[in-house]
Amino acid sequence: MSAQVFAAAPTPFSSKRRRKDQIPREKTSLSLRADVLDAAKQIVSSGKADNLSAFVEMAVEEKIRRTKRAELYAAYAAAARDQDFQETMSKVEGAFEASTSDGL
Repeated sequence: MSAQVFAAAPTPFSSKRRRKDQIPREKTSLSLRADVLDAAKQIVSSGKADNLSAFVEMAVEEKIRRTKRAELYAAYAAAARDQDFQETMSKVEGAFEASTSDGL
């Protein structure tokens, strides 16, 4: 029986997941609370992130994903409350009823 080799899962803040054809970087300056910066540096020093820039970039990307998801869910909720939208969707669903009953 051959031994199975399992690769360690990439840490959530590892920049090794980046593609080589990525968008070029731009230097910037940020101001962070001292406790936030210290916590980020501890994560980097523990090896859970490659460097501070990679950690900050991935944290910002995660916040962007969460913000977009919240906006999308808010739009879904608004559509669910919109009577005109609901009526239109019912008509569209009815129009497809014949083809869905045919298995298409």
